[in-house]
Amino acid sequence: MAGGKLQDKARAARNDVYRQHILEAAEQVFAESGFDNAKLQDISKLAEVSMGTIYAIFASKEELFRGILDTRGADLLEVARASTQVDADPRAALDRLIEAYIDYFLAHPSFLRMHLRLGTSWVLGPSMSGEAQVRLWREIHTLQAELMRRGVTAGAFVDEDPAFLAKVFSALDQVLLADWVADGMRLSRDAVVARMRRLVERSILVHKEHR
Repeated sequence: MAGGKLQDKARAARNDVYRQHILEAAEQVFAESGFDNAKLQDISKLAEVSMGTIYAIFASKEELFRGILDTRGADLLEVARASTQVDADPRAALDRLIEAYIDYFLAHPSFLRMHLRLGTSWVLGPSMSGEAQVRLWREIHTLQAELMRRGVTAGAFVDEDPAFLAKVFSALDQVLLADWVADGMRLSRDAVVARMRRLVERSILVHKEHR
């Protein structure tokens, strides 16, 4: 009995390693080819695993794609939670969120390119959405809206509906990163962060002389 449990644990650990390896390869293929043109054979070749191994973990290309969105979406939720709740000052928290989002996407450029290829507005919600992606998007949006509410209450952000301001922030983030990708990702991390700060300052923040 004990031997069987150890074998099960070893098999689960091995499958977890394969799963992560396949997801990383798939992310690159989806980024290069888009979902429709991506082939599982290309993912198999890049990951250096058999098609049988892929199908043992993912039933279809759709499930593999959603697996990436689930994994990265959960990461982004933690990024949003850590950034928006760590500082009582809404301006400081928003600035931290800007850096955290940009750092995450710059650390995962294939996911960024894959996500942008979907052509879906980050404001309106996830494309190819399963329940997990919809839930994660709603939770992230709720965290951002709560931060905006704090900023509006403190007089630090423009007097607007906090949910709307959260959407404005997401739209700015998407457009900025899409432009960065289209330009060949040439701007440095600090330059991208500075550009996002300027956009947020013009559209969301209340200038001190007006407070």
